[in-house]
Amino acid sequence: MQNARIVAQDHHFYTVEISTGERFDARVSGAFSYRVVEAGDYPVVGDYVLVDLPTEQHADELIYIHEVLPRQAVLQRRRPGDRDEAQVIAAHVDVALLVFGMDGGRAFTEGLLSRLVTTVRAGNVRPVVVLNKADMAEPGHRDRIVAIARNAVAEDSVCVVSARTGTGIPDLRKQWTPGDTICLLGISGVGKSSLLNALAGEALAKEGAVRNDYKGRHTTTFRRLFRLPDRTAVIDVPGMRELHLWSGAEAVEDSFDDILSLAAACRFRNCTHEHEPGCAVQQAIEAGELQAERFEQYQKLSAEAAFIEQRVNRFAREAQDRQSKQNLK
Repeated sequence: MQNARIVAQDHHFYTVEISTGERFDARVSGAFSYRVVEAGDYPVVGDYVLVDLPTEQHADELIYIHEVLPRQAVLQRRRPGDRDEAQVIAAHVDVALLVFGMDGGRAFTEGLLSRLVTTVRAGNVRPVVVLNKADMAEPGHRDRIVAIARNAVAEDSVCVVSARTGTGIPDLRKQWTPGDTICLLGISGVGKSSLLNALAGEALAKEGAVRNDYKGRHTTTFRRLFRLPDRTAVIDVPGMRELHLWSGAEAVEDSFDDILSLAAACRFRNCTHEHEPGCAVQQAIEAGELQAERFEQYQKLSAEAAFIEQRVNRFAREAQDRQSKQNLK
């Protein structure tokens, strides 16, 4: 067995990379599939795994993944659809680049920004907001977006760039240490591929490009890990059409610590921040110190996180009850 890292994924088709830089096509072994309890147990891009390498005589053979090593810093969301389970996006990520366009339209929404920041922090990953296409932004629109972004993350974690002209790219590179793993997150059309190419100094990613051995497969599910010249690993995932939380209230609170600081000054401990007298949150909104839209996002995400926690706890109790009954037989 040898350690390897998942560098490409299309459903349950994988490419792994070993320490020498060699890459091999891989699938999980039958024994691994038998042990899987949840879909999130399957390997994802960024995972470190144990594989058996082919012999020289069979170098072109498919190899098998036998184990996923313990994960750290995982990005995950609630699986799209009606299923209450986690979908792991990427593993072992140090910094997540939350990429938005500044060219108008739906390229930037405060709701998606709040969801991405909460998702990233829930996985113990540091968020950096990247406002791309700065060369196409109108001054007033640009200033508004930058102000919103600086409310959501630390001011020095907001980077205004243009992948097309190269503006801001050198400062963006300072957001991580060479050799770290970074992940690009955002909707389609915000310039993630162009940004990746600008960081690399060469054309690494093309729209819809896939490996030859995955020819004909649906490219929107394809996830890849690229290496920059300084050995930084960059995970590129498809544009997200929806992002449901898979995190608890604590992650939401981490993303809205400004609101929690205000709430500490409310007259009543159990203040709902709706209509109670002496509500510091409502006072801040009325005074223009807190945007009403930001508070609305906090309420939405808090309710969503509470719902997820209730569902997860209920399923855990039901599973425990089933196991107890099985043990009694």
